[in-house]
Amino acid sequence: MKGRILAVVVAAVLLLAVPVVLDSFSVFVASRILILGLFATAYNVVFGYGGMPSLGHAAFFGIGGYTVGIAITRWAWPMALTMPVALVLGAVAGAVFGLFCLRVRGVYLLLITLALSQAVFGLAFYQTELTGGDNGIPGIPRDGVPTGGGFYLLALAVTAVCVSALWAFQRSPAGMTILGMRESESRMSATGYQVNTIRVMAFAVSGAFSAVAGALEVYLQGSVSTASLSWQISAEVLVFAILGGARRFLGPFLGAAIVTGLEVWVSTYTDRWTTALGVVYILTALFLTDGVLGRLRRLRRGTSPPAEQAPDEPVIVEVRK
Repeated sequence: MKGRILAVVVAAVLLLAVPVVLDSFSVFVASRILILGLFATAYNVVFGYGGMPSLGHAAFFGIGGYTVGIAITRWAWPMALTMPVALVLGAVAGAVFGLFCLRVRGVYLLLITLALSQAVFGLAFYQTELTGGDNGIPGIPRDGVPTGGGFYLLALAVTAVCVSALWAFQRSPAGMTILGMRESESRMSATGYQVNTIRVMAFAVSGAFSAVAGALEVYLQGSVSTASLSWQISAEVLVFAILGGARRFLGPFLGAAIVTGLEVWVSTYTDRWTTALGVVYILTALFLTDGVLGRLRRLRRGTSPPAEQAPDEPVIVEVRK
């Protein structure tokens, strides 16, 4: 316990020191790592803990972004108002996605979530008067919102609050039902739990915090476009979770940090940085089946990964109401 507290304190000191010791570009990259890390952690509520692979989370990310863009340019809403609204709209969108996905599993779930996300993309693309169409909403004013190191600290605070909330949720009775559903839907149904309700809840929570990440991204970039709704965003966050370790709470966050850092570092040496990232993904699939964080923990314990990845948490037989 003391070791964990010390690790948290050291991590907090290092994170707070970022705007002091790093240059402005590095602070920008660090801010984006925080945002994408929050997005990946929110995604993992559905994927890692719920066992439901999704290719539709760009919709929630983009909804959060467009909420900020439209609210600021049309009504000059402050950040204190746009962020909660983005969270609520993300939760509503997540619940709608969950309702559409009640009867599908596996690859069909991927296809349904992808189709729903593309439908949201189409709405944003063709509603030019509201969203700006393919051009998006550029030059979004950020009055009252700090820039540079100030924004980094703001993003750090929001991310810390959201990640802590997700941590508490996943360890609450409601969160444990999501984990129980992942292990055995039939067993959860047999013990009286409404599996469909649990699935919708998982998507709603995941969508809410994904939208918060999308809102922060707009405050960082100063613009929003249909690129934030593209299927590549959904695929990227899936990679974050797999690379870092979907069965570990901070695994997806680590995956986001690794990929973002590699993008910046490799792109300074070659224009073929996407090829380098592809090699990393292939090596991960071949040799890090439990993700970077899972492999590091196994190395520390001196154990070898199993032939087929098993969950780190014990299988839940019954979750008390």
